[in-house]
Amino acid sequence: MLEQTYLEKDELQKLVDIAFAGCSKGRVPEARTVFAKILEAVPGYIPAKVGLAFTHVVVDDFPPADEMLTDLLGEDPDNDDARGFLVLSKFLQKDGDAVDALMGEFRDHDSAGYRLASSLNDVTR
Repeated sequence: MLEQTYLEKDELQKLVDIAFAGCSKGRVPEARTVFAKILEAVPGYIPAKVGLAFTHVVVDDFPPADEMLTDLLGEDPDNDDARGFLVLSKFLQKDGDAVDALMGEFRDHDSAGYRLASSLNDVTR
């Protein structure tokens, strides 16, 4: 549940989307700032936590990304978005055993995280 904040859920999601777009355009420091500011306003906002981890994946800074995503999965084992980005991280690290193990843990095969992970898995075949 979201804590009380001056931002509405749809506004938070728009900020998350902007930060993810920033990552795709190479604006990683700015994206990190946006995710961090969201987490200052709403410390438990999972999409911002996932996004902050992603800012490490996109610059091949895998240890903090893996730690953040693993922690998120420890808190919420059903979070297929975190699992999908962890698969991406392990894929980029060429850790096929971890990718295979994580692929078996998805809860929802219609989730965006699963679609991301399975598209990577298709690339390796």
